[in-house]
Amino acid sequence: MDILWVVALLVLGILMVAAPRLLWEVEHFLSVKGGEPTELYLLAMRLGGIFFILAAIACIIYLAVQ
Repeated sequence: MDILWVVALLVLGILMVAAPRLLWEVEHFLSVKGGEPTELYLLAMRLGGIFFILAAIACIIYLAVQ
């Protein structure tokens, strides 16, 4: 069961790095019409994605050692 959370974290991190605009559209599809994310938002989303990927890798290593 723990591995499912790690996989979800890894997939979310990859999406945050690879497609932050898509995630912005998913997050704001009801509240903003025709808007665009700022460069700061895109940078923060990519940095957060890198953190999620690193956290997922650390969890995978921890689960493998147990």
